[in-house]
Amino acid sequence: MQLELNFSKNLQTLKSANPILAEKILQIKSNERFELFEKNYDIYDHITKQFCVQNTLNNLSFYEQNYKRHPFLIFFGIGNGVLIHNLLKNPLKDYICIIEPEIELLYIALHLNDFSQDLQNKRLQIYLYEDVNFLTFYRFFEQEKIHFYVKTYDLLFVSNFYENYGEKINKINSLCIESIKSLVLRQGNSSEDSFEGITQLLHNLPYQLANPSLKDLIQQRKDKIENAIIVSTGPSLIKQLPLLKEYVNKATIICADTAYPILAKHNIKPDYVLALERHNLVYQCFEKDNQEFDKDILFIVASVAHKSVIDTLEKTKKPYILVHRPLPFSKALNMNDYGYLGTGLSVANMAYDLAEKLGHKNIILIGQDLAYGEDGNSHPKEYLHTQESENDRKEGLFVTAYGGNGKVETNQWWILFKESLEYSIDTNNITTYNATEGGARIEGAIEKPFKELCEELLKKDKPYFEKLQGLNEKELKIKKDEIDEGIEKNLILAKTYISECELLKLDLIDCLENLKFNDENFKPLSQRIYQMKSKFEEEEFKNYFLDLIRSIFFHFEYIIAQNYIKNPNNIEEEYAKRQEYLDIHKNWIDFIIPHIKLQVKTMEEGLYERL
Repeated sequence: MQLELNFSKNLQTLKSANPILAEKILQIKSNERFELFEKNYDIYDHITKQFCVQNTLNNLSFYEQNYKRHPFLIFFGIGNGVLIHNLLKNPLKDYICIIEPEIELLYIALHLNDFSQDLQNKRLQIYLYEDVNFLTFYRFFEQEKIHFYVKTYDLLFVSNFYENYGEKINKINSLCIESIKSLVLRQGNSSEDSFEGITQLLHNLPYQLANPSLKDLIQQRKDKIENAIIVSTGPSLIKQLPLLKEYVNKATIICADTAYPILAKHNIKPDYVLALERHNLVYQCFEKDNQEFDKDILFIVASVAHKSVIDTLEKTKKPYILVHRPLPFSKALNMNDYGYLGTGLSVANMAYDLAEKLGHKNIILIGQDLAYGEDGNSHPKEYLHTQESENDRKEGLFVTAYGGNGKVETNQWWILFKESLEYSIDTNNITTYNATEGGARIEGAIEKPFKELCEELLKKDKPYFEKLQGLNEKELKIKKDEIDEGIEKNLILAKTYISECELLKLDLIDCLENLKFNDENFKPLSQRIYQMKSKFEEEEFKNYFLDLIRSIFFHFEYIIAQNYIKNPNNIEEEYAKRQEYLDIHKNWIDFIIPHIKLQVKTMEEGLYERL
């Protein structure tokens, strides 16, 4: 009776937490391969002729001792579920994730244990092996309570039985590592790049305010055109150009900056040309002065663009707007009308964001190879920066090809771009077609020939839109004053914060040099560290400064996470843990404060230039 009650409660919760899994479990009527022995809850596998559960109490003791403070655990296999049920009693466990290759074992475990509460609040997340992919783990690791702890990841097992699944274990481990790597890389790897972007954004503010906003664009054009074509510069692009030219008036054409010169050469006029990068080579895409061709095109450029890009757009009289990426510093300026595009890592993501904001129901991707062509080159021969521009990034990496047949060579950056685009597709309710007809498979996108899509979807001419209008002189001054006032306010906060951190650093040095790790000395310092970091976490202050120090900040949080999970067995180990904790935060101040000082100087100079 209790077994059926457990199963009923678990299944009811699963129907909302994981309906696909719930439906599959409902199809199981009885055990065929696995036999449950109710006396000791062991399970016998009639195929491998072995028991699935061994030494539950010993395993529990091992995990309680070695993983007591880990906020998350990932297990390959659930066994009979008893070990998992006991581990969930630890309040330090925010999440436990289970990947089970055998649905019958899930069926049994859900009878033996009442997981309903933990399934409901998502502390327990259960998946069948066949249902998981990169996004499963990316979403798991990006959860707020655990994303700083991703480098504490281990793939764990409830018993030795699961050693029979070596190939599947390796695949799950690879997916976890790949998703962690992607998550870490998204935090940035260079404060210099961030500093460059902030400096360029501050320089570009007057140009941004002098032109229409993204909000102006959306208000004028949202839900007016059903279909959008996103044009990238993969090796497959050229073969699609004749059809694109034929149907250019039937869909919104959104192209990458590097695709613009190719389209112009073939006299194909896009509606929007997007530029995301902050480096100084982007201007080369816009050098040609072709005012008649450009007059109905809107160039949408990230506000972190290099000065040379703005100068070139102005010189060639191209209609443009500057849009903020959804980065902390941009958001801190409270210029929501001017953002946000570019949630992902590539200009294709930026284009996808735009298509979503414009209310398109269907998105067609062309030229989105994300792989080297049959000739081994990264781009078509018409590409501005040469067709071999990314050939030096080859590392022998291969992914599933378009159509699912075979593999194509790619590189680590394209893999990140692909995963980022797949995330956008998965999280938006837009039908997305991959009509590249080459390159890598993009999960979530429907693969169809470009000609077939054009004939099926592109039937109506798109409307003509009037030129966008920006702020008048009075509105411009009000907006400028609001931005400057916010910057001045945070400059004062930053200088106070710097002083407090420098005082704390002196006390940390004293404690470390004199080995003062008893409660009397450690607890007040620990409290001050907490207060220091709490101030940094305040939204308004953090947004102004997180961009510059994001990579450093996350690097230290990963180190702090490693310290947190240590479980001392005696006073010597406890003091060693405290010493390490204080030393980490002294180094935290050593790295963070100079960067905040540098940004303060940059913000002051930006204010001075606009006065």
